[in-house]
Amino acid sequence: MWLIASAAALACISPAGAETLQYRLKWPSGVSLGTARIESSGQVSDKPADKPVAGLNTSMVLDASFPGVPVLGEFRSQMNSKGCTQEFEKKLTLALRNSHEKTTVRAGKATRKTAQGGGESVISVGPCAFDALAYLQLFRRELKAGRAVKEQNILFGSQYAVRAVSAGKEQLTVGGKAQEADRYTFHVKGPASNSEFEILFGRDEARTPVEVRVTMGIGKFRLELVP
Repeated sequence: MWLIASAAALACISPAGAETLQYRLKWPSGVSLGTARIESSGQVSDKPADKPVAGLNTSMVLDASFPGVPVLGEFRSQMNSKGCTQEFEKKLTLALRNSHEKTTVRAGKATRKTAQGGGESVISVGPCAFDALAYLQLFRRELKAGRAVKEQNILFGSQYAVRAVSAGKEQLTVGGKAQEADRYTFHVKGPASNSEFEILFGRDEARTPVEVRVTMGIGKFRLELVP
């Protein structure tokens, strides 16, 4: 779940046009482990618009491969004009193990299909569902508008309950420049797991995620924005 944790023009629209965010993935020691890239195109709006809003597409690719050992995560979210998930695709590669699944949301139902005959499941999600990437974009829009984000159920294969708690402000260095960021702790509860991670959001107009921190058994891993 934390892989995705690492992706606007007006208060009600985010982002407009195209956005590409590059990150470095680092071991607790600071040594580089890999890279991540979040790309978005299109826009969403929570207010009536004079012209139709097409919706938003966001993708994330995380590469933590070792020589001869591919470790890849590929995620793609297609949202409607309100930012609600229409389709979410997830591909994972870990050495010789591969998984590929797609979740489609229609009429309040999320249908998850696993490739190569892995099966199908359907759950009720209500009128507006969010996958992990759609939730990240929602959170950025709400931050920009000065609104609190309530606990949400997030689609990421299974359904997870995500609750965000403000952890205050923090000074950090991005691209050699000092800046202030707002730090949030995300508590994630799934069918058989509980976890948490942190995201620091820049105070720029787009509320760009500048760093993601995940604490595991051997220490704290970081995704750091590359300006």
